[in-house]
Amino acid sequence: MRFTSLLLITCLLFFINNSFTQETKSERKQQKKLERKARDKYLNAGIGFAWMSAKDKATSPLLYSGLIGLSNLEYLVHSDKLIKTFDLAVGAGYLKTNKDTHYGLTRGYETGIYFNFRFTHIYRVMLLVNNKINWYLGPALDFSNYSRINFKYGNALYNYEYMTGVGLSTRFEFPFSYKSKDCKLLGMKLRRRDRDLRLSWQLYFPVFTSIYRPGYVTIINFADPETPLINPDNLKTGLFTYFHISSEVELYYKLHNGNMLKLTYLWEFHQYNPGYNKVQGSLNGLYFSFIFKFNKK
Repeated sequence: MRFTSLLLITCLLFFINNSFTQETKSERKQQKKLERKARDKYLNAGIGFAWMSAKDKATSPLLYSGLIGLSNLEYLVHSDKLIKTFDLAVGAGYLKTNKDTHYGLTRGYETGIYFNFRFTHIYRVMLLVNNKINWYLGPALDFSNYSRINFKYGNALYNYEYMTGVGLSTRFEFPFSYKSKDCKLLGMKLRRRDRDLRLSWQLYFPVFTSIYRPGYVTIINFADPETPLINPDNLKTGLFTYFHISSEVELYYKLHNGNMLKLTYLWEFHQYNPGYNKVQGSLNGLYFSFIFKFNKK
């Protein structure tokens, strides 16, 4: 009798605990669903320009630089605790060198192409400076391509570096605002409306990396059909096979309908030196973006 009572009590406690656990899991699942729904979701479309520089010793020791057009498309998920971005940027333009390259008669020109896709998934680590600055940290996946086309090199006209990196991204955000105010401009009375703004700085650098570059001989082999288009020997993978750092400073201007305007300063630098055919390049860009909010509140 005592054993039967003890068994019944044990079963009852098990069912109560299981029901409580299931209820807790359901509440957590519902809470996470509400948190995901509450996150702000945006589509960002930007256009601007950048100063691109490159020195590729596979073809020339000269530094080529010039102004390129730059465009950007980004999907942004934003909340106080989490930020996710899917960012695509492309650019193209003419680069030139100030050195004479053809027996003192002409200057060298080449076409510079830039392509970048980056996914970041960062979490708020802590609040800084009296809880005014949010610090985020998390993983990032990056694919970048820098290409140069110079027809003066004949069948060695195309040179490039395709880089893929898995690394870290960190971001600092400072939300601030100003109140409405009456002011005068050219004798006219104007009323400045209250606005919310956000200043952010995001930094990315890869750790586990993979890069594909032309070999020591950069001439395109068109005479031998047995030569593969992609040579596995030219693919290098490991920790820090190349150096790449990207910095973005962004100023968000929030509109009252939930959309935003954004001004971005982009700076990037990369370098790869396997002992031969060293290449390095930089990008300084400024672009303006319209940001459209999906989930209106």
